[in-house]
Amino acid sequence: MALQDDGDLIKGLGFVCLYAAYLEEAIDDVFSAVIAVSGEAVPKMDRWQISRKLKYIRESMEAWEDITEELSRFISCIEPIGDLLERRNLIIHGRIYADPKTGDVLKPARFGFPEIPAMSSDMYELANELFAAKNPCLQASMFAIPRFAMAKNSMAGNIITRRG
Repeated sequence: MALQDDGDLIKGLGFVCLYAAYLEEAIDDVFSAVIAVSGEAVPKMDRWQISRKLKYIRESMEAWEDITEELSRFISCIEPIGDLLERRNLIIHGRIYADPKTGDVLKPARFGFPEIPAMSSDMYELANELFAAKNPCLQASMFAIPRFAMAKNSMAGNIITRRG
């Protein structure tokens, strides 16, 4: 069930934080499943930034031979998920100020980004998008990747082949 905007900017910001954390957990599950299939383990991979994990997931899956349609669909979700997390970063690392003339304002922490109105509707919309973005990750980690690994293991005698 989607969150409804109740006009509370700070509560909406809290949902952005919470739902982004849920999404990151789902990405970590995909990351672990990909590592299990690829058999690669680099020290401290679990400490990588989420953008680096998404890049690793995409590159690893694209290197697998005979990738399934459901994995291809997931790969197409990776960039939009990264974009959502980038929007989250702009909000979370920005500052919200009350301006008596213009209303609440979000001042991004990044140089060169303009101030924008801070609206509860934007927070709730992003929170809902972050929450929905978990679904492809859960589907990939719980079903698509294990199915792919089982099929490859049965055909290749426990050897996952990679493209060139």
